[in-house]
Amino acid sequence: MERSSLIEARPHLRRAVVYGVVAIAGLVLESLPFGFGGVEEAIPYLSAVIFALAGIAAFRAAARATRTLSSHRVGDTRGTALSFLIKVIGYFVVLLTVLGLLDQDLTGLLLGGAITGVVLGIAAQQTLANFFAGLVLVTVRPLEIGERVVLRSGPLAGEYEGIVTDLGIFYVDMVTAQGPVKLPNAGVLAAAVGPGARAPKEEEPEADEGLSS
Repeated sequence: MERSSLIEARPHLRRAVVYGVVAIAGLVLESLPFGFGGVEEAIPYLSAVIFALAGIAAFRAAARATRTLSSHRVGDTRGTALSFLIKVIGYFVVLLTVLGLLDQDLTGLLLGGAITGVVLGIAAQQTLANFFAGLVLVTVRPLEIGERVVLRSGPLAGEYEGIVTDLGIFYVDMVTAQGPVKLPNAGVLAAAVGPGARAPKEEEPEADEGLSS
């Protein structure tokens, strides 16, 4: 299984390496001395274009390779989450590098991005919490698809027992005795997992009377 996934991911890895080399060449191009008239002014723009196109292609290929490799190990849903995270980080790195090549002042951009990020973070706090909790669940793997588990947590408002059917970006799907249920990743991450997560049973009245006598 691992060998087949590596074979499937190999073309994407090759493309990621090739595009990465082209992106590095674009960076080097900007620092080369040119003595031809008028060429010096166009070099930063040409370098930025080459790096942007090759960098985006490299991160997309790396994301596809990661999805192919991780899907066989941790499932297609979690592989999609990892692939998406690589794309987001990669595009952000490409954007900052291109702005640096064009000698743009990043202070205003970073300040505006920080303010926008705070506003969006507050507005989508629960969504972001579930997203990052899903990434932690993918990495730590306290439960597996097809595993029968008991979850008990205050954020989940009680105890859930059933079979895990899917680990999504925002929700964990389970099939319980009462039917299917979707549990938010943030609540699952804060839950106790395993047979020992059951709530302690109250003592029988007879047992209490026997102890008191």
